[in-house]
Amino acid sequence: MAKVAFLGTGLLGSAIAEGMIKRGDTVTAWNRTISKARALERVGARVADSPAAAIAGADRVHMTFSDDAVVDAVLAEVLPQLRGVVVIDHTTTAPRQTAERYARLREKGVRFVHAPVFMSPQMARDAVGIVMTSCPQPLWDELHEPLQRMTGEAWYLGDDPQLAAAYKIFGNSLLFVITAGVADVFAMAKDLGIPAADALTVFSKFQPCSVIKARGDKMVRRDFSASFELTMARKDLRLMIEAAGRQPLTVLPAIAKKMDDAIADGHGGHDLAAIAAEVV
Repeated sequence: MAKVAFLGTGLLGSAIAEGMIKRGDTVTAWNRTISKARALERVGARVADSPAAAIAGADRVHMTFSDDAVVDAVLAEVLPQLRGVVVIDHTTTAPRQTAERYARLREKGVRFVHAPVFMSPQMARDAVGIVMTSCPQPLWDELHEPLQRMTGEAWYLGDDPQLAAAYKIFGNSLLFVITAGVADVFAMAKDLGIPAADALTVFSKFQPCSVIKARGDKMVRRDFSASFELTMARKDLRLMIEAAGRQPLTVLPAIAKKMDDAIADGHGGHDLAAIAAEVV
């Protein structure tokens, strides 16, 4: 079992720390709003009044903050205490800034790893989810087991320091698009007088996320041979906007604009995937 300093105990950070304690690690927590760290005392965490005090004697330092600026500010404050200890940052951060942070800390002798997660707070407590890590192989060899215990699945992406950050925002982007799409389904349903719960039943049979890999592979290959012709998809999208009536739509109008641009560029007879022609 490890002695862990956990810096940043918001919604996700506190859940990860709680899971560590349940599995036998000794956790000393710190948060800028100290009451959030003190909430972990009920499950056995120690609470420090500063990040430096939390790090003292730790085997590993884990961090989960709101953004890059907070990560950099806290790291700058405790830099002298970080030499000789592994620093694992679970914050969702910008890929380029993450790579710059890694290089800056490496020059100062700090072993820094970016390891964002796909987990809800409850999943974090139960160690069910995915952590992604991009770091040098020796660090991965050292951290694989504790990260695996923390999440259930630890995914090594190689030593490109920006890759885990990139994959994290790639995954979140689809989460946001799906959520926006569901909002637009509800808008159509509302104007048609169909309860939102009933509208969702179509997805018990039709599961559109299953096509991500197949259509994505076509897009990567720039294979725009039509299985769903873009002009027909644009007609369907017109029907969707009409069905919503005066209800506000979240994402469909932006998709319509992208389809119109692709059709104007000569892709009308190609597959729906041709909306990615400019970026693949």
